[in-house]
Amino acid sequence: MGRAYLVLSAAILWGCANSDGVSPPGSAGSNGGGAAGSAGTAGNPGSAGNPGSAGSTATAGTGGAATGVAGTSGAAGTGGAAGTGGSASGSAGSGGGAGTGGAAGRGGTTASAGTGGAAGRGGTTGSAGMGGAAGRGGTTGSAGTGGTLPFSFYIGADITEQEPQSAATRANLLTIMKSHGFNYIRLRTFVDPRAADGYDKSNGWGGIDPTVAFGKQVKDAGMGLLIDFHYADNWADPAKQCVPPAWQVHTTIAALATQVHDYTRDSINKLIAGGARPDMVQIGNESTPGILIHKCDSGGIPIQGVNGINPVNGALYYYSERDPNPPAGAPPVGGWTNLGQLLKAGAQAVKEIDPGIINVLHLDRGNDVASSRNFIMGATTAGVPFEVFGESCYTSFQGPPSAWATTFSALATQFPNLKFIIAEYGPDQRIANDTMWNMPNQRGLGTFNWAPTQAGFWNEPNHHLLTRSGTTFTVQPDMALYDQMVIAYASRL
Repeated sequence: MGRAYLVLSAAILWGCANSDGVSPPGSAGSNGGGAAGSAGTAGNPGSAGNPGSAGSTATAGTGGAATGVAGTSGAAGTGGAAGTGGSASGSAGSGGGAGTGGAAGRGGTTASAGTGGAAGRGGTTGSAGMGGAAGRGGTTGSAGTGGTLPFSFYIGADITEQEPQSAATRANLLTIMKSHGFNYIRLRTFVDPRAADGYDKSNGWGGIDPTVAFGKQVKDAGMGLLIDFHYADNWADPAKQCVPPAWQVHTTIAALATQVHDYTRDSINKLIAGGARPDMVQIGNESTPGILIHKCDSGGIPIQGVNGINPVNGALYYYSERDPNPPAGAPPVGGWTNLGQLLKAGAQAVKEIDPGIINVLHLDRGNDVASSRNFIMGATTAGVPFEVFGESCYTSFQGPPSAWATTFSALATQFPNLKFIIAEYGPDQRIANDTMWNMPNQRGLGTFNWAPTQAGFWNEPNHHLLTRSGTTFTVQPDMALYDQMVIAYASRL
């Protein structure tokens, strides 16, 4: 959600941005649906090893749990394999047989034990399965949506605005939110918030380092983590997609795509090293017009006229809060030829580091089937690897919830392998969640309430969930809706 373009007249606010404005529909792409990875099957269980010294610790994998079978003497053998992704508990004794296939983590399919690994004496417990990937030694399958999480419906919120608070204050907030059913947190991150056009030139809030610190707290609380890459130094939304000044040196789309790839790769590595491995990653924020389009001023607003367009860009069309129409003399838009390369570079970087992390594309077209469909088709044709498609759904911008349901229903029919989230919303909390819950075959993964810890135009009138005074948060009346959702959605929580 952005902030500045809301000063635009209501005449141009026909389809919401994060918080900053609207832009015309994106151009059509080619046919193709974004396929979610299907669960791979594991290899066959390995035979028991010979009696003798202790076997090596079983390696956790990404599918189901595998328990080593106790042998008769000595340490566990080296033949039994735990399925990658599940927990593996080694039993004492020799000749331990291969562990049997355990159930996959919620969101994936069951993976059986693969061959090759050993259940060692007192083997440590592995992490939960990530979508039923194959066991070690078996055929590798693509990760299923759901990852290591013990729930398959996401009651989420973007609470990045609380990042500057102390660690103790943030921990208190997470505890309160969990007690009311929230199980997933979305955090945005900027390239360099201290840059000339940056979000926070003094403290650097919103950069990758504070994101890692807050993200670790989220993961330590047992919650899911969605990282929202804006690919800008400041807010990105349909009215502004600012190219970081440090990236404006690139003169070819290939070089800019390499920059996107390397930045994404380095950020994911930092998150994982810092104990904040994301479960989902958003490749761009409200990317309806494309990404990496504008040159922006010190406030992060596109410069007016042709000087506000970066010569090398990923635009589907030109629009900004200062130029609602393409400026005279602007270079031709790169279209999907350029945008596809940029999105693919970021998405592939994620998969190179950890194939189990789910990629999300996000628009502000919760009431616009055609633009959403065209974007999905364009990204798919360009080879962008993504499993989830998200929309912003604010009543003030995307219209009534019935329009959101129509959009998601149409997209689910046309793209049967995609799953969906409401990536941002404000009021209409229960109906937003019901819209996702009611999608067939659990293809609606959940929702993310944007900035619920403060009152603003996005959740007016007074539909925020908490207020903060110092280090203390006070629950507001609408939070009771989430207590009811915990009961209604219990089967997937």
